[in-house]
Amino acid sequence: MKKFAFRLERVLAYRRAQAGAEKAKLSVIEAEFVARCNALEQLNADFAQEVRDVLPSPPARAELGRYRMLVETQRLTLAARIAEKKAEVGRQRDRYVEANQAAEVLEKVKSKQRKDWDQQLIKELDSLAMDSYLSRWTQ
Repeated sequence: MKKFAFRLERVLAYRRAQAGAEKAKLSVIEAEFVARCNALEQLNADFAQEVRDVLPSPPARAELGRYRMLVETQRLTLAARIAEKKAEVGRQRDRYVEANQAAEVLEKVKSKQRKDWDQQLIKELDSLAMDSYLSRWTQ
């Protein structure tokens, strides 16, 4: 019997590579998302530290008010960027899942074909063994 050969092996390899590329893109986007979240947390921590360190004088309080306005603007900008990146992560995750499922379908087809091939091989070996036994028995 011929050795097992999956006719769609090249397609399977392509789909695996495609899923790997989509996963790599997802990792990059998730890292960018985390970096933006960390930037927002750092901004909040820096502002909290400034509030603790401010002197009780009126000019220092006025400067803190201007700084607070700047921080709020930066927060809104970062929050918008975080929301955009979160949506992008969701879209990329969907693309990865789709590519991975396409590869898994071919894996299942390959597994089923391999199982069928193994069963045929066992039947053929049993048939050869029976023929060999019968040929020796008749002699």
